[in-house]
Amino acid sequence: MIGRFATLGTYTDLMDRKDFISCALGGTLALWAWLWGRFELQPPYLAMALALASVAINGLPIVWGALRGLFEKRLNVDELVSLAIVASVVQGEFLTAAVIATIMTVGSLVEEIVGESARKSIQALARMTPDTAVLVDPDGGRQSVPVASLRAGDRIEVKPGERIPVDGEVVFGVTAVDESSVTGEAMPVTRGLGDEVLAGTLSYNGLIEIVATRVGESTTLGAVIRLVTEAEASKPKAARIVDAYARWFTPAVLSCAGLAWWWSGEASRAVAVLVAGCPCALLMAAPTAAVAAVARAARWGILVKGGRPLEEVGGIDAVLFDKTGTLTLGDPRVDEIITAPGISRAELLAAAACAESGSTHPLARAVLRATAAEGVAAPRPETFLSEAGIGVRAVLDGREIEVGGAALIGGAGLPSGLGQALADVMSRGATPLVVLRDRKPLGILAVTDTIRPSARASVAALRELGVARVGILSGDHGRSVSTVAGALGIDESWPGLAPADKPRIVKTFQEGGHRVMFVGDGINDAPALARADVGVAMGQAGTDVALETAQVALTRDDIGRLPLLMRLSRRMRLVIQVNIALGIASNALAVFGSSYGLLSPIAASVFHNAGSILVVLSSAALFFVSGRGETALTPAPARAYP
Repeated sequence: MIGRFATLGTYTDLMDRKDFISCALGGTLALWAWLWGRFELQPPYLAMALALASVAINGLPIVWGALRGLFEKRLNVDELVSLAIVASVVQGEFLTAAVIATIMTVGSLVEEIVGESARKSIQALARMTPDTAVLVDPDGGRQSVPVASLRAGDRIEVKPGERIPVDGEVVFGVTAVDESSVTGEAMPVTRGLGDEVLAGTLSYNGLIEIVATRVGESTTLGAVIRLVTEAEASKPKAARIVDAYARWFTPAVLSCAGLAWWWSGEASRAVAVLVAGCPCALLMAAPTAAVAAVARAARWGILVKGGRPLEEVGGIDAVLFDKTGTLTLGDPRVDEIITAPGISRAELLAAAACAESGSTHPLARAVLRATAAEGVAAPRPETFLSEAGIGVRAVLDGREIEVGGAALIGGAGLPSGLGQALADVMSRGATPLVVLRDRKPLGILAVTDTIRPSARASVAALRELGVARVGILSGDHGRSVSTVAGALGIDESWPGLAPADKPRIVKTFQEGGHRVMFVGDGINDAPALARADVGVAMGQAGTDVALETAQVALTRDDIGRLPLLMRLSRRMRLVIQVNIALGIASNALAVFGSSYGLLSPIAASVFHNAGSILVVLSSAALFFVSGRGETALTPAPARAYP
């Protein structure tokens, strides 16, 4: 059954499907065949003709699916039902064959209808993107264009009550945005100048203009749709075990059918065993649960790359965080500028901005903001190089400029005044950026960041869920890391790490028997994200490299959703176990009942489909899991704009 109807979910309206029409026609013919025989109407052979027509409509596609599987040297569950239909026809039990084919077809359609909820939600998401958008020309003119024609960098106008067509940055206006369809936040949030807005979200009350950053399938909404669609292909571990087990079903059931026939002498018992033995419920146990759970997570603003990573989350017992941009907001500010003797603030900032202009790190953004606030122009570097975990290096007018942490100084040392300033900056938990020109210090920029509002509650919730170890892996200096760790109640931290150190520590945890989740956002986090059992990237602030490497992305950079993800994973794993138990139990009972003559072939087909429908219903319930009352779903506070 699964083989024939695996693609039904690609359609949106069941009433338009030829499978539904053919099923209804075949079922009607089977009903007429039964009525004709029941009331002994004339001519009698018409009942046989009606039954055979029903078999041709509903049974032949099943038989063809089985034959095609054999031609392709693969087994599927259609073989068992096909043998039952053929055996019934050979025995002259045409009505039995017709009813079996009809019931199995109806059962497959009902399974699809019940399991359609997750797909329909994704189709509804796809419809949230408008077909047209108002493009703002460089000269200020406006024209309506198809959304498909938009490109990154285009300026777009969005009026109150309209849906935002692309991911972009607000460059004019302020509005309240309903982001519940993508991020799961129930309350509208205020978005203004410099804020990111997402495709498919609704602008309530303000006129805004945005510059497109991601369009089409590259948008966050596009990622949601793609990931849920791909969830069916990415099977959980439980599904692979079931698949291996199911390969033995066909020969085992054939043996049972043969024994039932030999023992009872009744071919109808063998036919009933063949129908009852189809492992449809078992095969659907894991994939249907994975699709529903991935879809539910997507509606909460958690993008998971398939069922396997989501299954892994439930077994995590160690969570390691990067600091900047993960536990902190990733929006640091320069709060102190300390210059070397003979160096002006403008000279220091210009040099630092020149070197940082090619970097995407949050600290680089802080330097560029400070430079702009002071009215200093940032020169364009002749060359640029980013050294992960160390700093950045650029060449301007033939002179080398370097910006990085205290480790950048090496053996060069600092003048006594700068050395004391560096110690003071580090002692208060701020991050120092040392600026060198031709290896000579120009000064120090002190940068501070703010801890995420949801971080402490998230750490506490993870511990309540049984996560034994929570730690911080950071390239920042010890005082800054310990300040954040102390504020969040985290006992373990590793400061001053190079990029290669993070995956090494993750590996050490794994060798100690832990299942590790690593949460990060930067280029230097990519190796650790890849090494961890589950890598989680910050979707909004994260770099493309981090997002590509991680198995999970948080669309609103809210680590408070991690406990919710873990609970959903554990619920999914429980549902899969229940589904497998239901599948095995229903098959065993049906085969036993059929072997002993307790179930006729028709009753066996009804029993078989009832088990499959129960499994799909059990899985579909995951899509409706509520996050109400979870601290993980507390909306981020709206920003206030003048």
